[in-house]
Amino acid sequence: MKFMKAKYLILFSLLTVFSTVFAGVDVNDIYIQGDSTLMGMKIESSYFSNGAFLIETTGARFEYVKGELKIFQGLDKTNRRLLSTMTFDNEPNFTKVKANDDHILLWSENLNIGIYGDSTCILAPKVKLGISFRGNFKPGYEGRYKGELLLIDDAGGMEIYPQRYEKGYEIKKIELGKIDWVADYELNAGERVMIAAFPGKPFDWVKSFKSNVVATCGAVGLGPGNYYGQMPPHSVIKSWSQTFDSVAMFFNGLYASNKPYGPYTIKNEPEFKRFMSTAHINNLKVSLYCSLFYWRHANKTSNGFVDSIRLLKEKYNIDGVYVDGLTFDSGIYKTDDKIDNWHITRQLRQLFGTEGFLMLHGTNLGTLVATSPNIDTWYNVTLNGENVEFSSLEDEYFKYHARKYGISNTVGILYTGKKWYIGPNPELLTRERIIDKGLEMNCRDWWGAFVLTNDVPPGGKYVWPTNLDNGSEFPYYLQKLADLKKQHPSSQ
Repeated sequence: MKFMKAKYLILFSLLTVFSTVFAGVDVNDIYIQGDSTLMGMKIESSYFSNGAFLIETTGARFEYVKGELKIFQGLDKTNRRLLSTMTFDNEPNFTKVKANDDHILLWSENLNIGIYGDSTCILAPKVKLGISFRGNFKPGYEGRYKGELLLIDDAGGMEIYPQRYEKGYEIKKIELGKIDWVADYELNAGERVMIAAFPGKPFDWVKSFKSNVVATCGAVGLGPGNYYGQMPPHSVIKSWSQTFDSVAMFFNGLYASNKPYGPYTIKNEPEFKRFMSTAHINNLKVSLYCSLFYWRHANKTSNGFVDSIRLLKEKYNIDGVYVDGLTFDSGIYKTDDKIDNWHITRQLRQLFGTEGFLMLHGTNLGTLVATSPNIDTWYNVTLNGENVEFSSLEDEYFKYHARKYGISNTVGILYTGKKWYIGPNPELLTRERIIDKGLEMNCRDWWGAFVLTNDVPPGGKYVWPTNLDNGSEFPYYLQKLADLKKQHPSSQ
């Protein structure tokens, strides 16, 4: 410990703090709107001298001297571990352009860098540029898609995500499976890279026990006497509030379009306002359905997405959104844009603030690098696992994508949907075992209370169930969750 302190005293003595704006410098390529402090993350300290810098975030440290950027990770500032050393084929001399609690933007002749309070780093080369990573830890999970890497172990990890559809990059060498792993690239001018160390914040145990969500939908007006946009009655909403903290309202029977891609215009305003009022009286937060994935397919752009949600918040005082997919590649749609995903997410959090309730459904069918922990960390809960085939509850997808504890430190929801078990003993898979596994990973579970949206309801009238989908296991889940809460110091 004394050696560590001495090391940094020497380093800090070599660095002098200065504040300057480099007139005329354009760093828009690395500026991403948002405020990390809303999620308990920030730039903790920074030091600059002669083109070198040292920047501390809540969950990481970035040290740069003469073409070499070291990336450290850990929530304990005095005992952070080196994840990787990154070198450039030139030695950029950086000038600080802008600094606040959320980000620091750095300019050099050939390369701009932005470092953010959620321990994310954005690189934006202005010329063809070689970059090389040398690892200093052996990941337990090594997700790879071409040059994109997701590297995780029990203490956290890092991601390296060159943008798929910008200016192109060449993989020079990737060698994994060892402590000193290698990842070498040649970037073209304009080819940005998103790098993040994680987790970027501590796990919030108190909020984790207040993140119980029920999903529902409106009625679509099938059958005599029924009307489109009918919402759950007062009695059902009150019964949900005895157990749940938030309601996620799907697009069915809610929006005039009745489509996942919008436009997100409420069809039956008086009934929806009645629902919102009743939910808030019963201390339930309400998150409405939206989908960047479907929006991009329909509109060919992300433009207008956040603005459409802002209108809903301003008009109806909603508490958040249920985001049914960010951009990702699917079939003929090649839309994966992780920096855009991060940007949209940061804007949504800025819109709803610290107390807003944001959910992300981001399964993406188990793609090896679908998870972006620096994006997940902005959500209250993330929902993963739908339709992912597995042969064991020790599946890597569960451990490194659905689990968020120690990775993004948001609250994960393990959702297996149908029983996609492909092992030799399907009878061993029970909802109780899935619940146990989820709680073991400090995940929570997913519950729905839907009415029919494609047929006339039984008995001719819409009735929202107080008995939940998969409801027979709900008392088991509540008991197990209560047992977990009793064991944790936050409940004492």
